[in-house]
Amino acid sequence: MAKKYLSILILFLIPFVVQSQTNEDAPWISYPSANVTDYGVYHFRKAFDLKEIPTNLNIHVSADNRYNLFVNGHRVSYGPAKGDLETYKYDIVDIAPYLVQGENVIAALVYNGGKDRPLAFISVQTAFMLDVENTEYAFLRTDTNWKVFKNPAYSVISYDEMLFSDQWFYGFYACGGGDHLDGNQYPWGWEEIQFDESGWLNAERLHFEGSAPWNLVPRNIPFMADHIVYPARIRENTGFTEIVGAWNGSSKITIPANLTASILIDFDLLTMGYPELTVSGGENSSIKIKYAEALYEGVNLKAHRDSVSGKTMFGVWDIFETDGNGSRTFRPLWKRAFRYVKLEIETKEEPLDILSFLNEYSGYPYPEMATFVSNDQTLNEIFTNSQRTFQMCSAETYYDTPYYEQLNYGGDNRPIASISTYNSLDDRLLREMLRLYAQSENTETSLFKSAYPSTFDFDQGSWSMAWIQTLLDYYLIRGDDDFIIPFVENIEKILSFYDRHLDEKTGLIGVVNNQNFIDWSIGKGSLPRSNEQKEMIQSTMLTLYFAHTLDCTVRLFNEIGLEEKSKRWALLSEGIKSSVLKASWDEQKQLFTDYPGGDIFSQQTNILAILCDVVPENQQKELLNRILSYDGFDEMASSYFSFFLFKAMQKTDQEDLFLENLDFWYDFLARGLTTTGETGFATHDRSDSHAWSAHPAYYMLNSVCGIKPAEVGFKSVVISPHLGSLTSVKATMPHTEGLISVTYEISGNELNASIELPKNLNGTWEYNGEVIALKGGLNKIKQSI
Repeated sequence: MAKKYLSILILFLIPFVVQSQTNEDAPWISYPSANVTDYGVYHFRKAFDLKEIPTNLNIHVSADNRYNLFVNGHRVSYGPAKGDLETYKYDIVDIAPYLVQGENVIAALVYNGGKDRPLAFISVQTAFMLDVENTEYAFLRTDTNWKVFKNPAYSVISYDEMLFSDQWFYGFYACGGGDHLDGNQYPWGWEEIQFDESGWLNAERLHFEGSAPWNLVPRNIPFMADHIVYPARIRENTGFTEIVGAWNGSSKITIPANLTASILIDFDLLTMGYPELTVSGGENSSIKIKYAEALYEGVNLKAHRDSVSGKTMFGVWDIFETDGNGSRTFRPLWKRAFRYVKLEIETKEEPLDILSFLNEYSGYPYPEMATFVSNDQTLNEIFTNSQRTFQMCSAETYYDTPYYEQLNYGGDNRPIASISTYNSLDDRLLREMLRLYAQSENTETSLFKSAYPSTFDFDQGSWSMAWIQTLLDYYLIRGDDDFIIPFVENIEKILSFYDRHLDEKTGLIGVVNNQNFIDWSIGKGSLPRSNEQKEMIQSTMLTLYFAHTLDCTVRLFNEIGLEEKSKRWALLSEGIKSSVLKASWDEQKQLFTDYPGGDIFSQQTNILAILCDVVPENQQKELLNRILSYDGFDEMASSYFSFFLFKAMQKTDQEDLFLENLDFWYDFLARGLTTTGETGFATHDRSDSHAWSAHPAYYMLNSVCGIKPAEVGFKSVVISPHLGSLTSVKATMPHTEGLISVTYEISGNELNASIELPKNLNGTWEYNGEVIALKGGLNKIKQSI
């Protein structure tokens, strides 16, 4: 096993070595004398002639912060995919289909968000790079023959101005500043062949002592899926003729001259991407484009998501000032998320025609996904909204929320990963996120950052542990030894950090001063709580979270053949559990306290106690029932932490309780959300789209339909449904061997089940005490209930 472990580790590292050598002379260019770290938008052009069009012409392209690449006026790619300086991404694009005989031009818009850039953008300085694979076309490589222009039309709308000028914002925002575009200064048509670039400068070639700071590696996720999303209707307008009603964004709206007006546009569903506003005329008009998930009753109080009358629009925004010419399109430099868009318009001496408004959706291109349909339409909507949230939070990384942060958090990723493996066979983004997150290691503590890639500078110990838990979840479904083994050292270093912080007297985690978020509080703040010095001392919750991570590690190490390593962590886990039982069990309440000898009780701590086997198996069902019925808890599990609650239901063989404990998701629907929210608590209603709450898209397949792997790697399947009061369910789930399809119909006291498995997949049916062998193909079962 040791030889295999070493071989896989070497193979894991080889691609990065080879890629670094291949690209160490990548031709980076920039704008001469640019303040290289400040906000700025730059245009690069390379005009050239071709006598013949090549069959293919692969280029490598990257930029710091971002680029949009055009060939003869056609946008062909945008990127690079997010990464860090050690694995800075470049894109491989075949531009041959866009070339013509004669004159051609490659053009790129490159922008640097400066101090107001999204936190997920890791940057050195403004730079652009284009290379070619075929040396016959080496003249296309970026060098001083490329032309460059610094665009004065753009200025940034800062975080402070955008978030706090209306005193509407609370919480945390990380998606970058807004764009202010003055159309009078914009070089319209700059990406076209016929554009006059004679006033542009020659680019500056960047030189570095040693290698460039960007260690280039090829993009290892696909380009984002793009499709057009049209508005559903106009909900309100002010200042001119009433136009409320259905509107698909393509019929012209004329705003008279010398007028202040507004138009509130509703897309019906939360969406994300690049909105495009096309206008004509209206010289020197100003259009403020505001984006929101919902309207507000008051500051920090969102209204029902369908409600607009008497409500206020708060949100982030862009500004477009028009030059009066025909068919001018504004498109933000970075993606926006929204359901509602409000256009606040001021015209001058000319009327303004709005020709169109649409959104170019941009998200991860998942192939055909799982399906779930039952006789309960509301339950179907929960599944649909959960799956939509998962898609909204999948792009170049996983997102916690597409509106507020767009960050890849280690803890969020555990439920997201489970959703992913059950809803899609495309694991490229999942594996990339696990790899990237490990690259955030603090060499002093061995812990990872809270979110990565990001410019965060603090460790998040609990999310480092969540990363370990996610590795196990992924391995049990996919059985991917080659992917897991290189992370063994990281796993042990994280566990060793908490081992060193165990208190000798109590056996619980003693004093730690790194971040250790486990759940949101039902009131204010996060759990477990820290003192004024931001220290966590003797937290039962954190200690049990560590024990749960140890148990995940033991299972993982045993599965991949590292039994000797697992013994150390198994012994430590058992000792911790004994210590918790001794220090934190309240005999009177028959619950675990959040602190030894304390009087604070939470669902979270007691859920973890079940998952960790702190109490014997024959007592766990009783403890779970107490968790669900006790009304004196100081803290309740959020919609996120319900992921662990539902796991406790599985562990205690009470999966039928899942359908009885979806109040958060029914409430999301009752409030008009088309996605799943951040916490489920009315006191914490910031984000409308949080994928860590989307796990019903996993549990409806895993628990309700009962589709589970019978062995590591899903080499066989066990089907054991938990239908509750449902009388009809039909679902499909992608499997590496093909599609798993289940249909359940209940009539009277009889269940009729049709289970179709891929040809090479066998399994068992377990229901109501009966066990029946399943074979590849169609299996029909009739059974009394």
